Amino acid sequence: MGARAVAAAATFYPDDIDWPILPGYNPAMPSGAVYAAFAGPRKLALGSLRDVLPVVKERFDRSAGAECVLVFELATGRQVEFDLRGSLDEMLAREAPVPTRGPGRPKLGVTSREVTLLPRHWDWLEQHPIGSSGALRRLLEEAMKAEPGKQEARRIRAALSSFLSSMAGDRPHFEEASRALFNDDLALFERQVRRWPKDIRELALDMAREAAAAAAGSDAPTVIVAELHRLVWSQGEYQAIERLVAPEYVVHSDPGDPWEGKTLDRSGYRERVEYSRAAFPDLEFTIHEAFTAGERVAVRWSAEGTHEGALRGLPASGKRLRFGGQTIYELAGQQVAGHWQLVDRLGLLEQLRG
Repeated sequence: MGARAVAAAATFYPDDIDWPILPGYNPAMPSGAVYAAFAGPRKLALGSLRDVLPVVKERFDRSAGAECVLVFELATGRQVEFDLRGSLDEMLAREAPVPTRGPGRPKLGVTSREVTLLPRHWDWLEQHPIGSSGALRRLLEEAMKAEPGKQEARRIRAALSSFLSSMAGDRPHFEEASRALFNDDLALFERQVRRWPKDIRELALDMAREAAAAAAGSDAPTVIVAELHRLVWSQGEYQAIERLVAPEYVVHSDPGDPWEGKTLDRSGYRERVEYSRAAFPDLEFTIHEAFTAGERVAVRWSAEGTHEGALRGLPASGKRLRFGGQTIYELAGQQVAGHWQLVDRLGLLEQLRG
């Protein structure tokens, strides 16, 4: 493999298609993108280049370059490679963000009738009062503005397909899973991938659910709840509470929770999150199912984290713990305003005592 982390990139769709780009994503600025590194079916790291590259570098040095580590850019699903020679600082300097272009028209290299259309389409374009190029630009702009959520969903599914072609192309039910993905059949997709390796399966499900949420619209109740789990509970981004949580949040029922029956303001809600994340600093939630009924969202979830802080009188154990639960969230407009919840606290205690 030499001094580069490389792998063949077989994509489910051709590479020359210009898929819509995630808003805010700049391919010339890799530090703003998200990457995933895999050694076989096991995920080594997920995050920015500065999160992922040190892990890849350490693995590369430890195996003297013999182990194949695959790195994927999740915005496109394509594999990327890096020069891993030298020190970590030298490697990170080589992979620094590329400056963006200044003002001016880029050189596109487009030639007349490079786009494939039927003769009647060209006849219509040539007769258009603003010309062929102007008409095409206007049609594209109107299409992009009309269905931004669906475009984003198509982009995510195309990226996921590219990732799965490399990581799961030989797995059982790959073709069936691909068809379910592009048919927007999330339940069938989940069934087809359930026997795949855990890390591949979970990343695939996260991206498939993100695509389904984008297609449903960014203000869909399930999207709001998913954002609460991902940003606030899993990533500790407390500034998102202002946007996602109502000024008054009611803990209607949550047996065993110190805040049961209380109405919290946003600072109280943050205190509740911080209490859990102090016990589990790397706490990460996964939503397995979500159903909407009016202004309520029912969620089946699991969480995993390392017990590094005291929890309800139990000292830190250092154990990696996993637990699950079911929650019904109450929404007020575009914010979460309360919940009813059951958590497998007995299972959590058994892991601590085991």
